[in-house]
This record gives sequence, structure tokens and C-alpha cells, in this order.
Amino acid sequence: MAVQADLSWINCNSKNNYKIEKRENTVMKNALLSSLLLWSVVAFGQTAKVLIVGDSWAQQQYSDGIHDAVFDVNGYPDISILDNADAAAVAIDGTTAEDWVDPVELQKITDALVNNPSVDTVQLTLGGNDFLNNWHTDMTLMETDALKAGIVADLQVIVDAILAVDSQIEIIMSFYDYPNFEETTSGFFGETCATLHNGMLNPTPSEINNMALEFTDAFVEISNQNIKVFHVPHWGRMQNAYGSSDGSFGPGDIPLPGYTELTSPLVAMRTHFGFVKDCFHLEPAGYDILVQALFEDYFLYRFDTVYKSHFE
Repeated sequence: MAVQADLSWINCNSKNNYKIEKRENTVMKNALLSSLLLWSVVAFGQTAKVLIVGDSWAQQQYSDGIHDAVFDVNGYPDISILDNADAAAVAIDGTTAEDWVDPVELQKITDALVNNPSVDTVQLTLGGNDFLNNWHTDMTLMETDALKAGIVADLQVIVDAILAVDSQIEIIMSFYDYPNFEETTSGFFGETCATLHNGMLNPTPSEINNMALEFTDAFVEISNQNIKVFHVPHWGRMQNAYGSSDGSFGPGDIPLPGYTELTSPLVAMRTHFGFVKDCFHLEPAGYDILVQALFEDYFLYRFDTVYKSHFE
């Protein structure tokens, strides 16, 4: 979640570039990889290699089946997310980073990894509710910094617990995109979003978006300090994909990381009961855009490294 933050990480930070090796794009390599993929699917079926941990954004991506669809369309049909009771127990709507540092809850993440040793990658999506439920526009700089530091400390505890299970595990930190409190808070069905917005003392899009970017910059420091932890940013992806709600910007007109004075467009926001628009969560098509970005900037290289080992 960045008073104007340094957005240089939007192209993936330099540490990611240091840690990730680009694949050779040759006909021979593609042929060998395709053959290996076909062989592995036939011989072993799908292998669950990714565990999704976190809040409602994690839970909705998990329930919508976004990752498996993205992996499949990009040529990795034999790799899947973990989809069982262990996985369902660690992607919970409404949870905070603070919730997950409780030893009982933290043990659920450890158990999911221990019980499913094929998993070697964890997507961590947390911190959004900690921010939305606690930040407001009247907070002093000291109060804001204390909130930020508390969330970072909780995320660090979770990261440390995950990496302690197995030295081969990697973590991909995947956070959020801009909310839309401008078009979702009116009327009876907008009460939930209106209550949340009122609790933050009704920030403008610019106020909440810039503060969200600032918080995310703090979260990402965990990635910058650990070679086993990666981050792919999502800010502005809905604006880039769909344009603005008022039509003044079309698809592709707004570059990443988007315009902080604008919301994510209403068309990208999740629809409930067929007509109620969410202020924070995305339609499955929106999550698909995010997970495709995760694939292009992280999962592709993670999976390819695994297949490279067969040739080395």
C-alpha cells in the first residue's frame, strides 16, 4: 500500500533482477521444455507447488482458481496451487497480518507446508486489512510510522516462519491495487464500504492511494533484505487495463503504477449478488491480470529454474 513514494520498484527491484535469470529463448529450449512438460503431465499429473497465504485477496484468488488457469495458458499445466483443507485454512477473508502471528494461526501455515512437501513457493498477500482497519487521515506522522512498523514486524514473523520450514522455499509477496470508494459507498448496499471509508475519515483517492503506496514500500523492504523473498507490484494495473471510470482514459492509456488521484475503475471491482459493487476487491478478470503479472515477473523464472535442473 506508497505521500509520494519512490516507485522505482514498479519494474521489479534490482535485487529481483539479480536473483532471477532470464531464460534462453531458442527453438531447441522450447522443444525440450514442451517435451518435458508433456512427459511430466502424463507420468505424474499436476504437482502442487504454490501455497497461497493471506486475506480476502488471497482467498478470492484461491477460490476463483486464477493461478491454475494462468499456469495452464502459459504452458505449465502440470503445476498447480495447493488445493485442499490445509490450503483453505491459510487463505481467510478478513484476516490481518496481526491475526497470523498468533502461534495457533502461524502453525496452520507451517502445517500446510510440512504436510505438503511438494510446495516450494508461498504467495503471501497480507497487510491490506491492517492498513484499512487502522489508518485514518488524522493520524500524526509518528502514529502512521508506528502502524507501518507494526505491520512490517508482523509480516516479518510470518516470513521467518515460512522460510524456517525448508531452505528451498521462496516467498512471492503480492499485494493490492487502488480501491474505489468514490462509486461504491452510496445507498443501502454501499453501507459496508461507506462505513470503512468513514472510519478512515473519508480520504480522497489521492490521500488513500499515496498512503497505500507508502505502506507497501515499507512491506517490500522485507523482500529487499532477503534473497528468498520476492515482490511483484500491482498498483495501477486496473487503470492500465480498463482506463478510468469516467472514460477520459481508455485501456492502455494509464501507465503503471497508475494515477494516484484516480480510483481503480468500477468495471474492475468485484460484483456481489449480481449488482453490488465492491470498494476494494476485484472481479476474477482483474485477479487474472494480477496473477498473469506474477507469472511474467516471477513464476515463469521460478518454474523454469526447476526444469533447468533436469538438464544440468
